[in-house]
Amino acid sequence: MNDRSGEGVNDRSPKESQIKESHLEESQQSRLGLSGHESQKPRFAAGTSAVGCKQYPQLREALADYMQGEGEERVYPRGRHVVDVMDAAEGATEQQVIDCLRYLRDERGLKPGGRSGPRHFSWFPTVVGDYFRQKRERQAAANPTASSDSSSGRLSETVFNSMTEAIEINGSHGGA
Repeated sequence: MNDRSGEGVNDRSPKESQIKESHLEESQQSRLGLSGHESQKPRFAAGTSAVGCKQYPQLREALADYMQGEGEERVYPRGRHVVDVMDAAEGATEQQVIDCLRYLRDERGLKPGGRSGPRHFSWFPTVVGDYFRQKRERQAAANPTASSDSSSGRLSETVFNSMTEAIEINGSHGGA
């Protein structure tokens, strides 16, 4: 017969255990490629990023500003996080994305650690992408002719024909 009375002694707080595992995982990821004797500080200085990623230095600073709580240490996003945010903005300029971040934090009140606010930099691509998608949808709804044929600012032939067809049908009933 197996005696299991000693099992589960360390599992008194599953939430605490998950938090410790999460911190261990993050710490392991940040030290990839580092031996146990090297510094655990980030590999890149505050103004640099990983080689190969396109650089958006102002956005990187804005993201670090967003996540920095009062009295907390400044943390910078990885280069890929910054690029993911720009990619999610689908063609917006770096300044437009920074303006979006200001809106989210100052106008919407989405503060770090808050109920709907960011806890990690991975929050930003989804929220920034949603912001710009909704903005485009509102603009298209406000100006439907521009979305019909945006290159010339004119209605497409299909839209024009459907509109004139309705007029012709109505016009033929009101005649002599």
